[in-house]
Amino acid sequence: MRYKEPFTIYPRKLKKITVYYYQCYDNNGKRICGHSTGQRTKTAARKFCMELYRSGKLIPENKPVDFAEFAGGWFEPDKCRYLEWRQVQNPLSPSTIDHYKINLKLHILPYFGRMKLGAITQELIQNWILDLSRKGFNNSSINIQIATLKIMLKEAARLKLICFNPAEKIKKLAANNREVKILNAEEAQKLFPADWNEIWDSREVYIFNKLAACTGMRLSEIIGLQCEHIFRDHIHVCAQYSQKYGMSPLKTGDSRNIPITANIYSDLLTLMKENRGFVFSDSNGKFPISRNRIYRETGIAFDRIGMDREERRKRRITIHHWRHFLNTALLMANINTLKVQKVTGHKSLSMTKHYAHFDSRDFTEVLDVQNNLLSG
Repeated sequence: MRYKEPFTIYPRKLKKITVYYYQCYDNNGKRICGHSTGQRTKTAARKFCMELYRSGKLIPENKPVDFAEFAGGWFEPDKCRYLEWRQVQNPLSPSTIDHYKINLKLHILPYFGRMKLGAITQELIQNWILDLSRKGFNNSSINIQIATLKIMLKEAARLKLICFNPAEKIKKLAANNREVKILNAEEAQKLFPADWNEIWDSREVYIFNKLAACTGMRLSEIIGLQCEHIFRDHIHVCAQYSQKYGMSPLKTGDSRNIPITANIYSDLLTLMKENRGFVFSDSNGKFPISRNRIYRETGIAFDRIGMDREERRKRRITIHHWRHFLNTALLMANINTLKVQKVTGHKSLSMTKHYAHFDSRDFTEVLDVQNNLLSG
């Protein structure tokens, strides 16, 4: 009968060297996760394991780990193993990584830092969520913090540092976002008269807003728009720009093509004749236009059509509003939802619905049904 060793040895490549690890079974017959022997040859690794076996130390004692100890290096690009793998499999944007890092530092570590990983329960997580709510955080903000904690505890469970993930059954809170009251057709038309000088201080910011209204592009996408990505009948949206991160991939990671009218192309062409590089620029295309200038001149234009800052605040009208505006207009025109998502870049039906703001008084097709409902 062949002798079966109480452990299994296998190699793992760590950067430029190979180190041998071993696996074995605990006293309950459950396989434990791999542990390093520190040896670089199979023979030395087997000898190391046999010595552990003879001394009764083959099965390592699980030392309780503090959450703060486990959290060391998390969301740091050069230190976090989870992040290293995630960037290969499904990359996170730099801004998302920063949000996770801030959530960990300001809201998760202060609450869970001194607790043992194995002592964190579903009830404790629920109490933490209630604590955040009492401090005035809205549900959307709390959901981002929940997502951060769930990522970490899921990884702790995968590494066998805890028996199960206590956050697995924690659900997102219901969104409590205030409704956006989008511009109606008459208000939008006031912003874009035949002569842009009537409302706007500059042609660039006028075209910027017109493009946002007709394409639903994000602010960062338009700021980062470059001449080489504009074609006669469409725009290839493949990157975004922010002052902190510079040029970076899109929020969703996928590029998209947005059809444009001849009128929009003509407007963009006037800017492309002046700029080489960034379409919207104060430096002949070398650097993109600043957000502050966009905000300032757009606010002045709204003031001139009689919509002051207070009304805009109540209706939540900002540059980002144009995404809501176009999304709603496309759905009202009975454009297929999948086509709408291809234009806006939304990944889910729920997000498309979130950006839809129907006024039932505009449902003229309902009137048609009513007129025909009881007719002979």
